[in-house]
Amino acid sequence: MRMRFTAPMTAVMVCLVSWLVLPQALAGEALRLAQALEKTLKQAPALQQYPYQLRLNEAQQLQAALTPTPEFAVSLENIAGTGSSRGLKNAELTLTLSQLIEMGDKRTYRLEKNQWQHTLLQQQFEISRLDVLSATTRSYIHQVALQQQQQLQQQRLAREQRLLALAKQRAAASSLSDADVSRLELRLIRSQLALTALDNALELGRAQLAAHWGEAANFTQVEGSLESLPLLPALAELQRSLLQSPSLAQFVSQSRLHQAQLSLAQAGQSADISLTAGIRRTQSNNDTAFVLGFSMPWQLNDVSAGARLAANTHIELSQLQQQQTHTALRLLVQQIYLELEQLRQYASVLQSALIPKAAQLQQLSERGYQQGQVDLFSLLSAEQELHQAEVDLVSAQSRFHLQLLELERLTGQSLTVSGPVRLSALE
Repeated sequence: MRMRFTAPMTAVMVCLVSWLVLPQALAGEALRLAQALEKTLKQAPALQQYPYQLRLNEAQQLQAALTPTPEFAVSLENIAGTGSSRGLKNAELTLTLSQLIEMGDKRTYRLEKNQWQHTLLQQQFEISRLDVLSATTRSYIHQVALQQQQQLQQQRLAREQRLLALAKQRAAASSLSDADVSRLELRLIRSQLALTALDNALELGRAQLAAHWGEAANFTQVEGSLESLPLLPALAELQRSLLQSPSLAQFVSQSRLHQAQLSLAQAGQSADISLTAGIRRTQSNNDTAFVLGFSMPWQLNDVSAGARLAANTHIELSQLQQQQTHTALRLLVQQIYLELEQLRQYASVLQSALIPKAAQLQQLSERGYQQGQVDLFSLLSAEQELHQAEVDLVSAQSRFHLQLLELERLTGQSLTVSGPVRLSALE
C-alpha cells in the first residue's frame, strides 16, 4: 500500500519486517528488525539535523509574511541661519509618517516560495529517512546472512570432526595411512580458523548495525531467516510506480519552487510606492498645515532581468534532470528486476536439486569411506561440494533480499506480493 508522501515513509519497511523477521528460538538476547528500525528512527545521527532545518524554515516563513513597517520622520528647517532665519524665528517643524506599499503581490509570492521550500525540505527529510532505514536493513540482512554462514560452518566442522574420528579408527586398525589423518587434521584447523573469522565478522557486524542508531551493540544475535523469497509485481507495474517515487516527486517540488521564484522576480518589475502624510508647523507666522507626499523609484533598467533568467533556467534544468532521472531509474529497476528473477531461479535450483544431491553424495561417500570403498580425496570433494552449495544458497538469498530492498528504496513503496501469484495475473 502506498503511503502519502507527507506521512513517515516507513511503509516500505513493513514488508521487510514481514518476510525477514521470523520468530526463532535463538540463544541469548536477540534483536528484531522492527526494534532496529525503531531505534534508527529515534536516534539516527543523520536525522538529527532536520528538526532544526524545519525550524529555520518556519522562521523564514514568519519573515516572509511581514509587511513593510511604517516610518516616522521629523525634520526641522530654516534654523540657525542669518538674517530672518537666525535662531528659530522662521523655523519649520515637519512630522511625517510614511508607508511603503508593495506592488505586484510580492508578499504572496514570497509566502508561496517559502511554502515550496518547506515542502521540498520535508521531501528531502523523507528521502533521508528512507535511506537511513534502508541502510539499517542492509546491515541487518548482512548480519542474518553471517549467522546462517556461521551455522553452516559449525555443521561442516561437526562433520569433519566425525570424519577425523573415523579416520583415526581406521588408522588404528592399520587400514589407513597417517597421511590421511594429518590431511583431515589440517582441514579441521582451517575450518576452525574460518569459524573464528565468522565470529569476528559477526561481532563487527553487530557494532556496525548498532552504529546506525549511535549506540554500542547490546544484543548477541538478530532474529531472521533469508529462506523466504517474496514474489514481485510485474515489471511494468514497478516502472509505473516510479512516477510516485520520492526522487521524482522531489523534482516536481523543485520545479514548483523555481516557478514561485520566477513569479517573485516578475513581481519585482512592479515598482513599490511610498505614501507620506504629516503636519508642518511654521514658527514665523504660527501656522500649521498638513503635508502629503508620494514617491516611487524611477526604474531606468530592468531590475529583475537576471532573477527571471535564473528562475527560467532552473525550471528548464529541473525538467531535464527529472526526465534523465526517470529514464535512469527505469533502466535500474529493470536491471534489478531481472537479477531478482535470476537469483530466485538460482536459489530454487540450489535448494531443490543441487543441495539434496550434494548431501546424498556426501552421505554415500562417508559410508563408502567408512567401509574402505571410497578414498579420502573423493570424500573431501563431496564434503566441499555440499558446503559450497549451502554457502551459495545463503549468498543468493542474501543478494535477493538486498536487491529487493534497493528496489523498494527506489520506488518508496512495499512491492512484494504475499499471495502465490503476481499482481498482473489478477488483473
